[in-house]
Amino acid sequence: MRSASVPAEILPLALFLLLAALFAVFGAYLLRRPERAAALFSDREARHAFRAKDARAIGLVFTIGGIGLLVVGAVRLVLTLAAG
Repeated sequence: MRSASVPAEILPLALFLLLAALFAVFGAYLLRRPERAAALFSDREARHAFRAKDARAIGLVFTIGGIGLLVVGAVRLVLTLAAG
């Protein structure tokens, strides 16, 4: 049960920030270990092999996207706390 003084938007924003952080961490993992990530995503029946270069590109997208979502969520959280 939540306290009445806590705004109703805090929990969803905290979960949003957690998910954004997980995206950024996953992207950083893909950037740090592209060979292992390529092995993780590889498919034997695929027409083209999933290469380390592909894992780095996806890692970069996840890292930049996760950091962007973290910034948006943090700004929204600060604005919510300042208004409430």
